[in-house]
Amino acid sequence: MENLEKGCIVQITDESDPWFPCLLIVDEVKSWGIQGYLTIPPNATGNAYYRIENGKFEFVGIAKIVSM
Repeated sequence: MENLEKGCIVQITDESDPWFPCLLIVDEVKSWGIQGYLTIPPNATGNAYYRIENGKFEFVGIAKIVSM
């Protein structure tokens, strides 16, 4: 797995996960996995946060714009 850090994008790859196959922006890296979020439109009214364990997601890339 890539070295994950805040701002990385991951995709949930565990087909049994209710958020499969969402893309998440990493907010925090933990020993057990990550806490990430996706921005809810319209007009970026908020973020939905989700925690997922290692082995249930894959690195996709780096976000160009992240919510503050």
